[in-house]
Amino acid sequence: MNVIPYINLSGNAEQALNTYQEVFGGKVEIMRWSQMPPNPKMPVGGDWQDKVMHGSLTLAEGVAIYAADSWQSGEATSANNVFLHMEFDTEDQLRSAFDALSAGGTVNMPVDKTFWGAVYGDLVDTFGVGWGMHYQLPQ
Repeated sequence: MNVIPYINLSGNAEQALNTYQEVFGGKVEIMRWSQMPPNPKMPVGGDWQDKVMHGSLTLAEGVAIYAADSWQSGEATSANNVFLHMEFDTEDQLRSAFDALSAGGTVNMPVDKTFWGAVYGDLVDTFGVGWGMHYQLPQ
């Protein structure tokens, strides 16, 4: 079983996936709303045709982040209850990713050594997604 976080955004899912790819690497795949068969119960109009119906960033086998441009009755919606926790192999990787994702976002806890023997920081990026970044210090 895999658990894959799914981020619903308000029209900037492609930009978010590309940003996360720049930070973490991996492969982005996108299916657009225009590729969906017509459905009178779910009409897709105007500029939503080119938005992301389903996108994925595959980081490694079994490790992915999904995202979509979500709308309801023609209005964009966004969920704020997603917080992605990333564990890094090195402190340098953590700091690089933190710096990249915090640009234009909000830092809730700057990267620092913690009482539990790790380096940790958390932020909300420019897309409204929360990130916790963790590197366990060698003991």
